[in-house]
Amino acid sequence: MIKGCQKKILHITNTGSPYFEEAYLILRRGGDFSDAGDASEMDIVREAVKIAEGGSAALSPRREKKRRRRNRAFFCGISLCSFLFGLVMLICCMVR
Repeated sequence: MIKGCQKKILHITNTGSPYFEEAYLILRRGGDFSDAGDASEMDIVREAVKIAEGGSAALSPRREKKRRRRNRAFFCGISLCSFLFGLVMLICCMVR
């Protein structure tokens, strides 16, 4: 255990995020609520909740890219199959 070290930690439950149940945020050294100047304790908590909610938004573009890539591959496959089917039908019609 380290002696003489003190950290202020915000523990946020019920973040409203589908990804996080809880969030722990550690305030910077000197980030005591009384040293916050114009910011009150509620302002700091509001900012922490906003950061916790924003974390789930950062994960969303990756999922969106993956879905777009999957859709693109699906439609390319459908297009290729349709083209090959049409080509085979054209060849069958020409042979007769």
